[in-house]
Amino acid sequence: MCLTKEQCYYIKGLSILLIMIHNFEDWLFGIVCNEMSYVQSRTDVFLAGVFTKYSIWYVFAFAGWVGVALFFFLSGYGLSKKYEEKRINKLDYMKIHFIKLWKLLIPIYILYILVASCFFGESFSFINVIAQLTLTINLFQSGSINPGVYWFFGAIIQFYFLFLCIRKMNTKWLIAFMLLFLFFNYIILYFTNENTMEWTRHNFVGWAVPFLLGMIFARKKICFSKYNSRILCSISFLFLSLCLTVKALIPLTEIVAIVFILSFCDCFRIKVFFNIGVISASVFVIHPFVRLIILNTYCSSNYPLIMTTIYVSLVLSISWLHYRLLNYGKAHKVN
Repeated sequence: MCLTKEQCYYIKGLSILLIMIHNFEDWLFGIVCNEMSYVQSRTDVFLAGVFTKYSIWYVFAFAGWVGVALFFFLSGYGLSKKYEEKRINKLDYMKIHFIKLWKLLIPIYILYILVASCFFGESFSFINVIAQLTLTINLFQSGSINPGVYWFFGAIIQFYFLFLCIRKMNTKWLIAFMLLFLFFNYIILYFTNENTMEWTRHNFVGWAVPFLLGMIFARKKICFSKYNSRILCSISFLFLSLCLTVKALIPLTEIVAIVFILSFCDCFRIKVFFNIGVISASVFVIHPFVRLIILNTYCSSNYPLIMTTIYVSLVLSISWLHYRLLNYGKAHKVN
């Protein structure tokens, strides 16, 4: 298990599939997951549903959010590989990343606002819209980000800033900071309220552990054999099941999920994951828009397979077109 560029696409593909299906099934079945928090009633609902005919959809709804941790892990890994040994012009570095995020966010976000407000009666605060477009909404809002998944843009830009500050830091210090943030997540879990947990989840402090782990992984150049990957995959899957349902293990979920998905993708090179991984950024921005339309037109939890198939097919089709449009200029320039 060595992270080549090809392997990263497999991981991105599986991770974005988990995220997009999770964000559909939790609305379809009304299931709330324990993402960086723990409420026993949520766990009880999940465990009760696991033993019904809807078990697979309950798993996606309750556990699919772990895919987010992989994207922060890969961000830390990718930034380290690309920039750690280079001299960086800090203004150019931030300008490049702001533009990259705005190209993804602005067109679809504006379209989302128009459709949601004109056809489905949703309202958007002018201040919130400006905060979202400036990627600062995470700092001031907890539960009013619409669409909710776009909190990722505000969090990832925070990590681009953070990387500039810590990229030359000794690996031992990175490990120490990772353990400090892990301890902080325990403090948040046991001694704060739901609003504080949600604010933490929307900002870098909640996801610093996988990001720093990615940086450390890039430096250590860790590799495993196929045999060891199979063992890791099995053990981490069992441990991940516990992390999702036991309060004391919740802050470890991100780390265990990273081990599981990395080892899973090393054991099973499923081509469709690679293809989806290539367009993963487009899938991320498109899937809230498609979900909005489906959930507000006709959507029934009595037919989850049919509804999910329609949803996934539409998301992937539109995302492929979106990806082609985004990269048309690059391809044209190369030709």
